[in-house]
Amino acid sequence: MTGQGLGRDVFEYALLRVVPRVDRGECFNAGVVVYCRARSFVAARTHLDEAKLRVLDPRADVTGVRAALRAVEGSAAAGARPGRRLGTTRDGASAG
Repeated sequence: MTGQGLGRDVFEYALLRVVPRVDRGECFNAGVVVYCRARSFVAARTHLDEAKLRVLDPRADVTGVRAALRAVEGSAAAGARPGRRLGTTRDGASAG
């Protein structure tokens, strides 16, 4: 946010990539996580291109990849603290 007399808030982001086969070095973007400490803001958006995944690895665990991407979105939507392990509650207890 910028404006008269207002500072700029720093937004950081991380791309989420799917790497079907590490030995081949191929990957593709499947989402982004955006974070702003000053605003206590974290959000994630994902999209799995299932056709691309299957081309790169016909035996890929599509269900597992989709579940992992949903977990990232869910963690961000729950107001995840930076550095908090996925699958834990706000107080750090195991969620599952």
